[in-house]
Amino acid sequence: MIEQIKSVILSILIISSLILTWQVWTYQPDLEALEDESVEESEPLADQVEMNEVIAPVAMTFHRNNEPWMSTADDEDFIDEVMEDLLSSSWGDFEMLEDIDQEQIYEGQEDKIELILPTEIPLQLIDDFLEDDEVLLEEYEDTFTFERVLIAEEGENVRVQFVSFEEQQVLEGYVDMATVQFQEYMDHMDDSSVYYAVEEHVGDYDGPLQKPVYLPSESVTYPSLQYRSIDINEEMLLPYLFGDPESLLNAEEETVGEEELYYSSDRQMRVSSLGNFIEYDYPQNQTSANSDDDIIRSAYEFVNAHGGFTNSYQLYDWNVSGESEFAQFRMMVEGLPVLDTGSSPHDYASIDVVQENSEISGYDRPAFSFNDQEPYDENTEELPDGETVLAAVDENDHLQMSDIQDIRIGYDMERVDTFVEITPHWYARSDDSWYRLDADDREEEINGLE
Repeated sequence: MIEQIKSVILSILIISSLILTWQVWTYQPDLEALEDESVEESEPLADQVEMNEVIAPVAMTFHRNNEPWMSTADDEDFIDEVMEDLLSSSWGDFEMLEDIDQEQIYEGQEDKIELILPTEIPLQLIDDFLEDDEVLLEEYEDTFTFERVLIAEEGENVRVQFVSFEEQQVLEGYVDMATVQFQEYMDHMDDSSVYYAVEEHVGDYDGPLQKPVYLPSESVTYPSLQYRSIDINEEMLLPYLFGDPESLLNAEEETVGEEELYYSSDRQMRVSSLGNFIEYDYPQNQTSANSDDDIIRSAYEFVNAHGGFTNSYQLYDWNVSGESEFAQFRMMVEGLPVLDTGSSPHDYASIDVVQENSEISGYDRPAFSFNDQEPYDENTEELPDGETVLAAVDENDHLQMSDIQDIRIGYDMERVDTFVEITPHWYARSDDSWYRLDADDREEEINGLE
């Protein structure tokens, strides 16, 4: 009897083993379901933007009968319209003009529209429009940069000129924009947002072609605004900044002094205790040289990939020096740049990107955003006319007109608790820093922002 029971149990075990073996050999896991559970797609901070939204003119000047008329920040949409028309036109017949002077470009009776860029732009960024001029591109694409674009009517054609004050060169060609359309743009001079301009030449350029700046001949008013701000969830940046999955898994968080610190074996990210600023560092051991447009494209693509343009930003500065490359995108509000963040040790109105060895090695940015279409409070501020501003520059012991790079209206920004307050002021740029002109004439009270 016992032997029969043993035989039955042994048979059951053999059958069970066969069944389990069959299940193992025929098992097919639901890989898609596993992937969905184990890999969580990272969400961007904000919507992505087109490159022409962050690399664009910041001002426009009309020239008629050898007199300048300047637009204001209210003309932001109109400037975008003209630029979009220019970029959608066909370009051709380009040549590089050397030994050019002020009279050839700026003086004369013909109508002109001048688009003013906040920084020099390398020729490589517009090489797609010059593909029919291969010889010219090959000769100048690594050396030519421009910061002004002049559009003018020439007979039945529309001429375009890209002006480089640094190189004392002008790239001239033609676009298929209709002359009737060009004159419609010139008619915008009659708009109430256009002022007769005071013109002043700034900088110390080695040649006859001098850089003009335009200031309103009368006092102007701009809004002083207050917004509710929102902290950025810095943890949303971790998958992008600690891109190596192993590095991300090893990232640790700790509080150091008044900062939150995220780090791994080769990189770190700091968040200020006030929630105003984020700093990311990824040091590189080796470096290699790149072309001028590499840093601009790389910085734009890097920030845009994680939706980093959380407010309106524009390229305002870039630099290639030795082993590192730098690009800065500055916050824009109501068509004006935010140039001053008060007593803060950090410029939390800009996104700064550093590239070394084709890797993003540094990334500093605001740790907050706000809806610039919905101000919480609004007032108006009256700012002095151009002649008064130029007199203030002339009387300032710390500024020399020959060292000035730009003079313009910008915003001061202060973040208090959950509110952002911005106030318009006149600023001058000298030695790559911005200085507020209505500060007291004492050296320690002049705020310079890189």
